[in-house]
Amino acid sequence: MSISIAPISSPGILNPISSASTGNNAALPSGDGAQKAGTDFAKFLSDALGQVNALQTNADKASMQLATGQVQDVSTAMVALEKANLSLSLTVEVRNKVLDAYHQIMNMQM
Repeated sequence: MSISIAPISSPGILNPISSASTGNNAALPSGDGAQKAGTDFAKFLSDALGQVNALQTNADKASMQLATGQVQDVSTAMVALEKANLSLSLTVEVRNKVLDAYHQIMNMQM
């Protein structure tokens, strides 16, 4: 008797990070690569924060609908609230790690 376990898939909260292209980057001048990486990171960060904000908005709507009696299923409201809570917690932890890295870099002896 064999039991197969399906892998856990991402619910689509955040878009997966795509791998860097392995194309020829020698054609780019030295400053353009850093500029492009900065804008790509800024866009990724902006999109991720937008998704966290959307989850928070959905959680607010779900809790309001639950409080007013528009939703009979408590589980959908709780799932929306937990998604928002987890995404916000992850965002705060990422911010803390970035700040720790910044402080370590600033404390380095030259």
